[in-house]
Amino acid sequence: MRFRALLPLALVCALAFAAVPAQGATLARNLSRVGVAPADRAEYLASVREARYLARRLGGSRRTALNAVVRSATRIAGRSDFSPQLAAIVFREVGANVAYLEANPLPGSGTRVRMDGVVYESYAGQGLRIQPLGTFFAILEPGRQIAEEGGVAAAFDAALVIALPTGDAYDLPYLFPYGGAAPPWESAMAEGVAAQAGLSAWNRKGDDRHLDAAIRFGNAALSDAIAVDGNGLWFPLYVSKPGFRVLNGHLEGVIAMGQLADATGDDGFADAFARSAAATRAVLPTYDTGGWGRYAPRQDSPVKYMTLMSSQLRELGQMTGDPAFTQMGDRFAADLRTPPVLTGPAKALKPLRLKRLKRGAKPKVRLLVRRDKPVTLVLRVQTVKGRATAIGPIRRSVSSGAGRITVTLPRKRGVYRIVASATDWAGNKVAGVRLATVRVR
Repeated sequence: MRFRALLPLALVCALAFAAVPAQGATLARNLSRVGVAPADRAEYLASVREARYLARRLGGSRRTALNAVVRSATRIAGRSDFSPQLAAIVFREVGANVAYLEANPLPGSGTRVRMDGVVYESYAGQGLRIQPLGTFFAILEPGRQIAEEGGVAAAFDAALVIALPTGDAYDLPYLFPYGGAAPPWESAMAEGVAAQAGLSAWNRKGDDRHLDAAIRFGNAALSDAIAVDGNGLWFPLYVSKPGFRVLNGHLEGVIAMGQLADATGDDGFADAFARSAAATRAVLPTYDTGGWGRYAPRQDSPVKYMTLMSSQLRELGQMTGDPAFTQMGDRFAADLRTPPVLTGPAKALKPLRLKRLKRGAKPKVRLLVRRDKPVTLVLRVQTVKGRATAIGPIRRSVSSGAGRITVTLPRKRGVYRIVASATDWAGNKVAGVRLATVRVR
């Protein structure tokens, strides 16, 4: 994609080389330092000037977005690893923001926009940023838009403009700060998905260019993998956070290694597949709560990733012949349809004595509640005959596992029961669960 000229070319070039603020002069020097061609340099500088001009003119959220895009582009240009190839990707993003935001409001955070074969995602305070994972996932799971663009192979060719050649690999840089990582940062998950998309294009057209690109993406994912538990291999979602073990991100790398091994017969990919599949098998039970899946250790999975993990594990089961993967995939799919399971304390609660309370204080109990899923929990205090009391209801959003919830009881002698209802993240419900009975004396 060449940047859309909002102004006549002669004027654009004049603006680019006109008197510029210190930040612009530094950017110009960095572009020259790494050998960006003069014509490209003029175009990139002009796009920055247009972004700054539009930011002042448009104001509001679009101003914030455009300034953020220019700021990260300027910082990346000052890095020692800046290059003409990286510059082309960085200033594609600047130009896309200029073109889109001049004519449209900034989409809500999380909204994705596809332009010239590249998916951009709106991030709060960051503008529209190139989304490598979204770009190649759209090719891997093609819909009508991909078909209208000429199909999987054509879409894959278009997406290669965001691939950064690095030796025998294609990196996929993310160009904005995220989660403490400074740009450009990378994701082994995105590289694994891109490798699968390349193989999909190759399977359709038989064009060895697509196979070569898939191999290069696979090499990038493999170089970003980390050794775990001796000989195991793990593909991190965020390369800058190797200890954050996201299951669905890792599984895309595992599947990519298996597909590449089948397509190429390469021993390196075959070994990576065996090692990463073994690492997955070893930790798989820790990603199961018994009623829900975990996104990462001690972190419940959102519904969309439950669906993805179910599909990934079933595919891995087919690839390896290991029933453990298939069974877990089936279990995650079933978890999306089954109601939550709630249990109270194993032992009966001790009676509460009113005479031990301060004047006016109500009796309370710290009730242990176990749940096999993340839920919105509602607790009600009833009489033993099922009549409502003036207490509650108590509402809490809680993760899977166990925890104590403070329940207030009436300041009146009697026997009360604490009853729960819950709705999990997929909308499954359970009601009328008796968690405990307590006597107030």
